[in-house]
Amino acid sequence: MKKLGRYFRVILFLALGLLLLWWVTRGQDLDKIVFEFRNANYFWIILALIAGVLSHVARALRWNILIRSMGYKVGLGKTFHAVMSGYLANLVVPRLGEVSKCAVLSKSNGIPFNSLAGTMIAERLIDVITLVLLMFFTIVFQFSFLKDFLYDFFFSSLIAKGTSGMVIIMIAGSLFLLVLFLLAWWLRKKLMNAEADTFAYKLKRQLRGFVNGIKTLWKMGSKVLFVFYSLLIWALYFLTAYLGFFALTATSHLSPMAGLTLLAVGSLGILAPVPGGIGTYHFITIATLTQLYAIAPEPATSYAYISHALQMVVIIGTSGLLWLWFSFLKKPARIEQPKQ
Repeated sequence: MKKLGRYFRVILFLALGLLLLWWVTRGQDLDKIVFEFRNANYFWIILALIAGVLSHVARALRWNILIRSMGYKVGLGKTFHAVMSGYLANLVVPRLGEVSKCAVLSKSNGIPFNSLAGTMIAERLIDVITLVLLMFFTIVFQFSFLKDFLYDFFFSSLIAKGTSGMVIIMIAGSLFLLVLFLLAWWLRKKLMNAEADTFAYKLKRQLRGFVNGIKTLWKMGSKVLFVFYSLLIWALYFLTAYLGFFALTATSHLSPMAGLTLLAVGSLGILAPVPGGIGTYHFITIATLTQLYAIAPEPATSYAYISHALQMVVIIGTSGLLWLWFSFLKKPARIEQPKQ
């Protein structure tokens, strides 16, 4: 029943994504979109593809730092394989990739799953902080350019509601914090008195593993290298978005700051609970290009499709090649018969 509910949610979000994809491209000239595809400069697309692959390699290198801080040694190839397996799983069921990549590496190297899950949580925490900082600086450095857009889309409706709207938000926020505090207090009490072989005991053991994984952020010896890889990951993400501009004539004049803006808002589309960010990524990307940078709908749509397809090619292609490589390595060596 639980699996059935999960499949239903996946199908529902996928249907919503496809509906959003149809809605954002309705009324456009399909011939112009096809024309943009045919006349795209694929040299820049290949460069963006390489940047995309390298970003995942950098992510595997960064994960290895956390894993080694727990006393385990894992080759880059196996970590990279696990990372790409996680991205592949996310294309089917959003957020499944976080569990999948830990399961793959745990199975191949015998590392406790809950410890790997802790390192994954630590990584995601760093990524969320980086994304928030990226969005903050994107707004700060372009505030004069973005202020009208932000006002129309986020603040005008709130201001129109006046004081009553602010009071409702404050009450709802206070109730949420109260419920969260009571839940944390109840859970702490349960875990402290947990007996062996109970659900609470198993949860306590899992949480201990998560905490040990998160502690790797403080225990790791290569903190400078960890920060370097974190910056490199997002720099390569930026290059993936920015190099794609040069593939189309209509977007080739856009500045690096436009690429940074698109990276920030496009990441939100990918993070949405829709398989592969289908629909949500396209909607946000097209809206950003048309509303902020006055790009015509057809080339904006072409860019959204090309950049999204590029990400899918990187994930599916790299995952497939790695699977074939490790499947080949797993084959038993051929035993030669001794010479007579």
